Amino acid sequence: MNVREAVKDKARYKDIVVYFQELDTLSMDHLVLLIDTVDLMSEEIFEHYKALQVIFKEQVSEILKRREEEGGFSFLTDSQKRQLSYVLRKAGNRKVLLWEKYEEYDMELR
Repeated sequence: MNVREAVKDKARYKDIVVYFQELDTLSMDHLVLLIDTVDLMSEEIFEHYKALQVIFKEQVSEILKRREEEGGFSFLTDSQKRQLSYVLRKAGNRKVLLWEKYEEYDMELR
């Protein structure tokens, strides 16, 4: 599915949610696509908008849990660190995440 095209049609929002749910564990590229999708999505279709936020938060939580276990973000490549920084900042701007809680992680990633 071309998520970037599908998000333009509110009738496809359910399909988008199912697409991300079926991925189980998202790659960093998928995480970027997910936050970009949330950014483009209409908040009017709250059920689907909220479902994508939940998926996003769960994925970020898993990454931060691994960071705690490993003592840092060394398990990520430089490119993945930049992508994670991007998604954290974008999620903070969109109020998907409370930026004050994640700003410290962003500084660590830079």
